[in-house]
Amino acid sequence: MRVAPQRGVASCDALPLPDSLPAPLLGDAPALREARRRLALVAPAETTVLLLGETGSGKGAAAAWLHARSARAAGPFVHVDCAALAPGVVESELFGHERGAFTGALAPRRGRFELAQSGVLFLDEVGELDLPLQAKLLRALEDRRFERVGGQRTLALDARVVAATHRDLAAAVREGRFRRDLYFRLCVFAIALPPLRARLDDLPALVAALLPGLARRVGIAPPAARADFLAALAAHAWPGNVRELANVLERALLLSEGGPLDAAAACAALADAACHPVEPTDVASASPDAAWGRPPVPAGPVGGPARYAGAHALAPAGAPPAVLRAPGADETPERIATVLRATGGNVSRAARRLGVARSTLRWQIERHGLHDLVPRD
Repeated sequence: MRVAPQRGVASCDALPLPDSLPAPLLGDAPALREARRRLALVAPAETTVLLLGETGSGKGAAAAWLHARSARAAGPFVHVDCAALAPGVVESELFGHERGAFTGALAPRRGRFELAQSGVLFLDEVGELDLPLQAKLLRALEDRRFERVGGQRTLALDARVVAATHRDLAAAVREGRFRRDLYFRLCVFAIALPPLRARLDDLPALVAALLPGLARRVGIAPPAARADFLAALAAHAWPGNVRELANVLERALLLSEGGPLDAAAACAALADAACHPVEPTDVASASPDAAWGRPPVPAGPVGGPARYAGAHALAPAGAPPAVLRAPGADETPERIATVLRATGGNVSRAARRLGVARSTLRWQIERHGLHDLVPRD
């Protein structure tokens, strides 16, 4: 049964109240408000949506919210993690298979496309699919029809498609790793979710939303988060975004053993994560357009001239030429000083918390005259 899209679109005044939003979408940062505005606009429609953002930034929560606010809310929400599917069974997982289609296919099996009928099919990390499967996905999306592996009967696709990726798909198109026609088929309406380090003012709201559920999981009453606890969290780079924040909060609850959530609890919880630093990567840092919810158009006859400028286009005058300017590279002197004090002047640890290269932080220390905060060698 095909669900008719609702007429009309949501206005800015019709945006959902904060208590109706999942935790990753809470906050007042301009980029996040724009993402919520676009989510509210497209939710009632049948439009294909492409969610852009770093790992842990809330793409899955946004997709589930779209489903709950759509005309297909009564139908299933089928989440397909394209990166987690074994290469040999991806096609069978997506489209299903008939008995005898391959060794071990002892009975017919419905795939995710069939399971999502009358609902929403969420293709998470769609950029991880290989080129042959991209071609089959394109055909299913364009024709709204598909066949099971080993089958001859054509089945109708009656599901809204929401896709997500942490990769710069436009760059993948230019490099021949992602089909141009599939890119344009998926990128009908793009929504960019900002990384947590770009909206640190939202930390209090996120902590308040996450703590009660995490405290129940740990088995304690939710403690209050002190101001120095939040300040210590704000000094971290958050490469894992809201997902990492939830993990750090759960560790803090366990390590504090029922005590207050203060700066010491935050530092203890963050110390575990700091043992394995991860460089933050996101579509916004790779693409200036994507940072504002406008996906970059790949170069070529179909897309026209490329608008992708690369990370060097974000470099301010006077910046060291070898440094790629990612979000968070231009911190205020006050925040740099706070992080340097918290790390005892250790430049390497401070750079990891700020999410910048060590050479970049050295340049910032020189620029802002913060030498006194760094012990002499």
